[in-house]
Amino acid sequence: MTQVRTDGTLLVNGQANFPMGFYHVSWAGDSARRLRDLQAIADLGFNTVHASMLGADTDVESFRQLLDTAQKRGVRLVAEDHSDQAIVALKSHPALLGWLVSDDCHNLVTPSELQSRGEQIKRLDPNHLTYTSMAIPFYNSYAYRDYFGRVDAIGNQSYPVDGGDGLDVVFPVMSKLVEQSKAKGTMPIANLQSFRWPNGRYPTPVELNSMTNQALAAGVKGILYYTYLDYTNDLSQHSQLHAELKTLASEVKVLAPFLTNGQRQALPVVSAGGRALAHLWSYGGRRYLQVVSLEAQAAQNVKIQLPAKARGLRPLFAGRTTTLQASGAQVQGKLAPLGAQWYEVQ
Repeated sequence: MTQVRTDGTLLVNGQANFPMGFYHVSWAGDSARRLRDLQAIADLGFNTVHASMLGADTDVESFRQLLDTAQKRGVRLVAEDHSDQAIVALKSHPALLGWLVSDDCHNLVTPSELQSRGEQIKRLDPNHLTYTSMAIPFYNSYAYRDYFGRVDAIGNQSYPVDGGDGLDVVFPVMSKLVEQSKAKGTMPIANLQSFRWPNGRYPTPVELNSMTNQALAAGVKGILYYTYLDYTNDLSQHSQLHAELKTLASEVKVLAPFLTNGQRQALPVVSAGGRALAHLWSYGGRRYLQVVSLEAQAAQNVKIQLPAKARGLRPLFAGRTTTLQASGAQVQGKLAPLGAQWYEVQ
């Protein structure tokens, strides 16, 4: 059973959960490819896949087999392109997380149509998530605020690499998502770029890490990367991105308890161009510091003010660059371009 807590956190059978996974445009392949990619995504350490049914009524048994495999691998599925009959047939499966109500809802349906569709799904299956996705512009989130509160969860799309925006757009657009979600008790999910636009390129590992950390800094309650597969993108062919994604999945698994149940606080940062973020999470009597550079071209020196003195900083993740040091209540050091660092504050 899934519920959304009033703070936007997903509860699965009463336990806080941070969905971390991929879209999979399954009709770009077939049922065998869908199953193979599910296994690959599970191998990377992700816990969620947004998968297409390959026929709203005719794919039920094949999709059930996909759910069976997902259950064995510790993965849950959000289904799209489903019929009412498919919902009734599959709603009791323990690997089911939820149902897509509408993609690109800001372009395709009105807020009232979104709500009506979501309510129809809830009548058939009251125990799983209803989900939609849209693209909220960072300059005017209020134009889309009527979509919030209509379904359980909203994804916000941010695809800046060769998409016309700087990479630093991720934090402000995800902050708008979190702000609007909080007002309506909706779950905010970041839809982040793991694809290339036509005639473009894939994000680099550094860019992927930066986008992920900007979304986490904004306070999102889940991440779905677009995409593992569609007609022009196939992430299985990109080993460098696979390595970074596997690392990010393992890191978010460590972070998940305080991303879901901790308290997040923005901290004052002094840097050359005001191009850095710092947030402190408090959870279980412990404190965790995240520092993110929004500067893509140059390293920058930063000074961060903690709310209380620290004995030191313990890096959370081996193999990641750590350059910051604490002295009393101040943290300082140099951040690499688009660098992100995590510490436990001691």
